[in-house]
Amino acid sequence: MSFFSGQGEVSVAPIVSGKAGAFRKVGNVPDFKPKFDISKKEKKESGSGQRLTVATIITENKSSFDATFDDWSKENLALATNGTATAIAAGTVTNEPSPDNLVVGDIWALKRQKITALVIKDSATTPATVATSKYRIIDADYGTVEILDVTGLTLPLTASYSAAAVDSVSFFTAPIAEVAVRFEGVNTADGMKKCLVELYRVALDPTKELGLITDDFEGIKMSGNLLVDITKPKDPVLGQFGRIVYL
Repeated sequence: MSFFSGQGEVSVAPIVSGKAGAFRKVGNVPDFKPKFDISKKEKKESGSGQRLTVATIITENKSSFDATFDDWSKENLALATNGTATAIAAGTVTNEPSPDNLVVGDIWALKRQKITALVIKDSATTPATVATSKYRIIDADYGTVEILDVTGLTLPLTASYSAAAVDSVSFFTAPIAEVAVRFEGVNTADGMKKCLVELYRVALDPTKELGLITDDFEGIKMSGNLLVDITKPKDPVLGQFGRIVYL
């Protein structure tokens, strides 16, 4: 008898031209569960009055997986949101316009973050530099400015500043990600024996939610459906969906 309690590392690789590319470890994964299901049609007998099943036809084999990624890296977030991870370089912004109707107490959120050397001007015929007494930087990292006084200013205002490099993940800017998934694990209930799980081709679903306010550690809930890999032979060694290997 062999019991199982698993630990291990999960890696993903993009499917490029039908083949798995280079694998990348996704970080700590507290749960990883391949799932299996079928669709079927059942034939009922009509003589007993109980409509008992007398035959079954399997119409579809289905497999999926659920996992939690603890690492909120930009690469993992891009997979979870059908997004695009971008490293935005440091740069300068010149004359970024404010909203037209700023009033005292309003917060102006600049387009870039981690700002320095902010200079604000108005839109008079000869633009005047706005005195720093008329606004304050709430948080330079977020790029937020509070308006303290608009007396004598011609709106909209314009902002010129420097911005440091940041990482960005935009949502729903990429097609559904197809990846190969690889689990390299050990069975802690059976002498730390090693096992390998390969999911050849997985179409990832976007995560249902990102828990951004929570009192606990929040992971990224991942799921996806296994697709048939026609590059694999139809044999009992590899199969066309995936396999588990005891080492």
